[in-house]
Amino acid sequence: MISEFKFFSELNFFLKNKESFVVFKKPSHNKIVCHQGDVISSQMDDINNKKGFLFMPFDLNEDGYFLIPKITTETKFHLQVKNNKINEVSIKDFSSKKNSYIKLINATIDNINSSELEKVVCSSVFNVKLNSKSCIEYFKKLIQLNHDAFCYLFYHPEIGIWIGASPEKLINLNNDVVTTFALAATKKEMNQSWTDKEFREQKIVEEQIVADLDRGCINIEVGALQTVKAGNLYHLKSIIKAQTKKSSSDIIKLLHPTPAIAGTPKNKAIGYINKMENYNRSFYTGFMGLFEKNSCDIYVNIRCAKMIDDNLTIYVGGGITKDSNALDEWNEIVNKSQTMLGVFHSS
Repeated sequence: MISEFKFFSELNFFLKNKESFVVFKKPSHNKIVCHQGDVISSQMDDINNKKGFLFMPFDLNEDGYFLIPKITTETKFHLQVKNNKINEVSIKDFSSKKNSYIKLINATIDNINSSELEKVVCSSVFNVKLNSKSCIEYFKKLIQLNHDAFCYLFYHPEIGIWIGASPEKLINLNNDVVTTFALAATKKEMNQSWTDKEFREQKIVEEQIVADLDRGCINIEVGALQTVKAGNLYHLKSIIKAQTKKSSSDIIKLLHPTPAIAGTPKNKAIGYINKMENYNRSFYTGFMGLFEKNSCDIYVNIRCAKMIDDNLTIYVGGGITKDSNALDEWNEIVNKSQTMLGVFHSS
């Protein structure tokens, strides 16, 4: 390990010289890792026999990126407990996007009531102008505020900087054992009660993941339902384990996109998203993490943002069912946006 000062100085050097890298911290770990190296533009089938860091979009028909490390550095993470509160931030985009998002949700609820759709994840983007603080300083704040999440910063000259704090693992594959999670539903306060709508939303995710795993796994086990904290929010989660002889790539393609980020039935939900969302999700609700043929540790790219110069784009979404209320869903994505806004807003 190297000193924290030297570690972050190297990241600034990579940025200055436009050298691709990824820096990340696993949930609740006290180590920050940086991989710098060659990046190839690829789809899942192109990387089966490679080892490195995967960064893929929501739409697997589009190319993602695969970073093959040349230099790996590590430093120790020191959690500063006094800095772990997120102050609520309001931005201009809230007022301009509210009516269109509520209209989308009401149309989605009508569609669910009149079709085979059971759940659709609808999302939006918020745009913010940044001040002059460097992105490395933002990353330092991100990891302090989101110790229990997978925190990352991915830089490639073609796409700029993506940064995020994901509470959601897509898959861990180790010694033929698959571990994944059904994560859904959101509340702001621990003492709020979960509603039937939220329990059903989580169950939809769990059932679809089990059905997807059943096409390539045996001995599928679902753990007990639990409430987990992610940043300033709480979610319902169950752990799902299974055994498989399939490769990392095969299992990822079975699972992605899960109902937690698309909906169910899967293909109908994807079709609805592509038709009704008025922007390209790009790497939002894609996935990223450490990958090799027979083992991987991959996270869903939510609670994330894109930085190009002083322009910040924050991506947020929520699961819509027949029991959803449009105004509640709007308030949920505003709450979710605070994970990233709290990082970039001066406090």
